[in-house]
Amino acid sequence: MSQPQKALISLRGARKTYTMGTHKVHALDGVDLDIQRGEFAAIVGPSGSGKSTLMHMLGCLDRLSTGSYHLAGDDMSTAEDNRLSEIRNRRIGFVFQQFNLLPNLTVLENIALPLAYSGLGRAERLEKARGMAEKVGLGDRTDHKPNELSGGQCQRVAIARALIHSPEVLFADEPTGALDSKTGKEILALLDELHNQGHTILLVTHDPKVANHAHRKITLADGKIVADEIRPDINPPVASEPDPIQNRGNLGFRDMIRMGIREGLMAHKLRTSLTMLGVIIGVASVISMSSFSEGSKLKQANQIRALGANLIRIVDRRLENAALYQARAQGSHGLTRRDAEVLQIALDDITAVAMARDLSVEVLRERQPVGNVRVRGVSGEYLVVNNLSLSAGVGFHPLDEVRQHRVAVIGAGMVPRGQDPASMLDTKLVVGGQPYQIIGVLANKFVDTTELEAVGANDANLDVLVPLRATLTRFTHQPLRSELDEILVQLAEEDRLSEAGRDIRRILDVRHHGVEDYDLIIPLDLLKSKQEAQKLLDILSLSISAISLVVGGIGIMNIMLAAVTERLKEIGIRRAVGARKVDIRRQFLVEAIIISMVGGIAGVLLAAGGVAIAAGPLDFPIVFDPLIVTIAFGASFCTGLLFGAYPAIQASNQNLVEILSRE
Repeated sequence: MSQPQKALISLRGARKTYTMGTHKVHALDGVDLDIQRGEFAAIVGPSGSGKSTLMHMLGCLDRLSTGSYHLAGDDMSTAEDNRLSEIRNRRIGFVFQQFNLLPNLTVLENIALPLAYSGLGRAERLEKARGMAEKVGLGDRTDHKPNELSGGQCQRVAIARALIHSPEVLFADEPTGALDSKTGKEILALLDELHNQGHTILLVTHDPKVANHAHRKITLADGKIVADEIRPDINPPVASEPDPIQNRGNLGFRDMIRMGIREGLMAHKLRTSLTMLGVIIGVASVISMSSFSEGSKLKQANQIRALGANLIRIVDRRLENAALYQARAQGSHGLTRRDAEVLQIALDDITAVAMARDLSVEVLRERQPVGNVRVRGVSGEYLVVNNLSLSAGVGFHPLDEVRQHRVAVIGAGMVPRGQDPASMLDTKLVVGGQPYQIIGVLANKFVDTTELEAVGANDANLDVLVPLRATLTRFTHQPLRSELDEILVQLAEEDRLSEAGRDIRRILDVRHHGVEDYDLIIPLDLLKSKQEAQKLLDILSLSISAISLVVGGIGIMNIMLAAVTERLKEIGIRRAVGARKVDIRRQFLVEAIIISMVGGIAGVLLAAGGVAIAAGPLDFPIVFDPLIVTIAFGASFCTGLLFGAYPAIQASNQNLVEILSRE
């Protein structure tokens, strides 16, 4: 059917049917209607007559079940949702009975809201809104929020918002219904003024006095038009051509972020903070667990190196009784000085060799027993191999070994607290009943050997070192006991430790005639094996921490779903002024992502602070793996994206008419 060329609004056979159980209710039943440009028409009728439904259809808030609707020649009945949103934004203005202003925005921002969804810059749209506020008499109230305004002022804000885009038609749904009579008259006077300026106005009301302001009155009953009167005593319509509509674009990214933060998250600070807490705990836990684990491993590795880097220890098993006699019968003499000499000759990459023999003897100082000390007879480059240095005095001279001098080097732990190590020099120790002169004091290594028990590390701070040959000749020993308790071999490179260990074992197997009376210990390799075994525990710990992120994500989804229900009116207002479904989805999704990202940043900072505070008392080095930090932060971002998607979709799919009809 051809449409009248001059009609701004044209309905033909318009029907809207609702199914209620087994019954069908026709809210509109075959309505034909034309509204000319510049008309001021009132739609009246009893409750349930279909006037609100007709307003929803004409305002592109809902779709017809059957029939056609043309606005300025464009078919609205088949338009896609994005197209309808664009029409509501740029060609239609709404004035609602309950004002429908966003409570967290100022007057200026409420008026400018439709412009945000047409891509206009913030400064430009606020300037335009300021001019519109002046036009409706609110120039001195632009920085106030709706709760600071009277009902009439709120309705003026709503009218200014509806006019901000110079729409082709202004829809007013019971615009005086929530106002007192005096304020209602002011609003009607403003509508009269707008009509006289050439605006097309379509007014829905149940009040005959309000309807009398229109030059045309359309009466509905049971979804049909039962009367259509044009009043001759009212000024005829003054046609006004609308300003050309410029398609500037859609909601900008910066505006979307601003809306998400200010209008979504900051409006509910406590709820946002509590929602963020799960993400903060999850990210902080993952990073902290990783940092503590890596810090512990680094500390252990550093302590191993402090005790002697690139070290291989060959330790005598100290066989006894039948096992000892059997070993000697098979031709093994246990660990000997000759073993050390052969190894040094056979292996090219050995940089230093040392030998040690432990003595179980009493140590006296000033006739008082000294407890918890280890007496060792040492030879070779013992200090070099064990990465030891002197804080006072000198080490052993080769003549001390050859002439079996009674001299000793003591550990730092043997120096009384607060006493200068140099004061110990030339004093005497009684070792196994024999006097020994202290010629050197070892520097304190500050090594916690309790964490290195698995690699056989000992604390040199409680050692009493004496020349090896003196221990072999001046003290009595168990018959057939090995000459040495330990041979220490230092290599040039860590990477050669395992290969050199295999070479050492082959040489000693030949020299000991296949008797396994020694153990080969490579501290760094043992540490690596121990740390490898800890990986499963680390993974388990990280997994438990990661669960916090999932819990945080579920919290985000739960809160965002609750926010959708709580913010239905806001969603309806934004949609009515031109927001597309995708704009609503993005806004809620941005809010979820901001929660997770800010939570991620806070989690990283919390982990950094917590680890820094705990590292001191625990004596751990601070280690942050950039990969773990990146993964944890990326996981928090994905958490917001994943768990925010469903609430965002739910928000965008809300029924526009239903949420706008709620009180």
